[in-house]
Amino acid sequence: MNPRTTIPIRRAHLVGIGGSGMSGLARMLTGLGVAVTGSDAFDSPNVRALRALGLRIDVGHRSEVPPLDDGWLVRSAAIPDDNPELLEARRKRIPCLYYAEAIGTLSTGRRTIAVAGTHGKTSTTAMCVAALHASKIDCSYLVGGELIGEGIGNGHGGQSDLFVVEACEFNRSFHQLRPTFGAILNLDSDHFDCYPDLEALEESFAAYAGNLRHGGKLYVHESVPDTVFRRLPKDVTVMKIGSQLFADVRALDVTDELGRFSFTPSYRKRRLPRVTLQALGKFQVFNALFALAMAVDAGADPEGACRGLSEYRGVARRFQIWNGESGRRQVVDDYAHHPREIEAVLSTVRRVYPGRPILVAFQPHQHSRTKNLLAEFGASLALADACLVADIYAAREDPNLDHGVAASDVVEAVREAGGRAMVGGPLSTLGGRILHELEATAIPVVLGAGELDGVVQEVVRGL
Repeated sequence: MNPRTTIPIRRAHLVGIGGSGMSGLARMLTGLGVAVTGSDAFDSPNVRALRALGLRIDVGHRSEVPPLDDGWLVRSAAIPDDNPELLEARRKRIPCLYYAEAIGTLSTGRRTIAVAGTHGKTSTTAMCVAALHASKIDCSYLVGGELIGEGIGNGHGGQSDLFVVEACEFNRSFHQLRPTFGAILNLDSDHFDCYPDLEALEESFAAYAGNLRHGGKLYVHESVPDTVFRRLPKDVTVMKIGSQLFADVRALDVTDELGRFSFTPSYRKRRLPRVTLQALGKFQVFNALFALAMAVDAGADPEGACRGLSEYRGVARRFQIWNGESGRRQVVDDYAHHPREIEAVLSTVRRVYPGRPILVAFQPHQHSRTKNLLAEFGASLALADACLVADIYAAREDPNLDHGVAASDVVEAVREAGGRAMVGGPLSTLGGRILHELEATAIPVVLGAGELDGVVQEVVRGL
């Protein structure tokens, strides 16, 4: 199959093209031969990188759209209904799709590997791509972060019929997909603006699983409740990934050297070549098992897939270690914005830097998440030796409203859990606060899902 022949459009205009998902979509469509233009409210590294590929991207939104008689206007979920480009496209009767709708349409006619779960989607998706590429399978992919490595990026239009994509549960967008191979890495209460309780979240994951194609496979961690399987087509195979004896895929002979894990994969009782991960953290072992199982079932050579996992270098802002400009200190940068993720990161920091004090700078992401998981945030951040809590990032929320929770409440929760914490203030001063509070032997760890690149680079320059 020629993947280009299955593309239903020749042109696409992406509104909000600078976002992590939309910029990846721009790269994928361009690779598949679609003429892509776009716009964004701000200039950004993603916008500049896409311009370097030859794409025309406007900064700002005007009541103009390029000719799209044979194409779509695609908008990110952050673009409001009164956006002038969207209104103009509708006036001209141009098809207007949300990002999730475009991804669902593009997956039609392709064998789709979809990776869902509260935590680990980006790393697992990237690992699956690495396993497939090492087996000489040129898959298309969309990853919610920049793969580390020259020219890899966060999206690609490949020549095979495989499409690897993150399946995000926010706003139930993963219901648009019809995967051939679908993963559920884990389930944790999150996205309280969409799911008021864990039952609603499980119901949404059950609907996602029920969309698997006939004859497909569902890969689930052994901790995922059986309730998510109740809508599966009868001919879908369930593969359990875990550490117990009954798991279909598990890691044998696991070793740990300062947070770097090696293991022998067991796939349905068959031992595969040993994997030594460059990506740090015990949680990466399970991510790698998911990626390996899906890649092999999609046609990857097991030896090549295992080699690809060992060569995988990671994703930006997923336990990314930066060297200070002096060359004597390091900074750990991670996207963690949920208590379980913070626990996993800090556990890994302890393994990688044994005996060193940890100073965390954390930017909470959304008031609703912070309020609903306040005690859990306190307990997880108390695992550090000291913590700076920046102002809450009001993603998809009105920052001018009183949401009933603030950074000071997180600080108090950390103290109640036995930890040491201070209010960190705005991001504009956070880098300076980190450098001021940092002890001589401490490891600075910057956590959060907001725009923290500037903070990290200020600390790097100061070390």
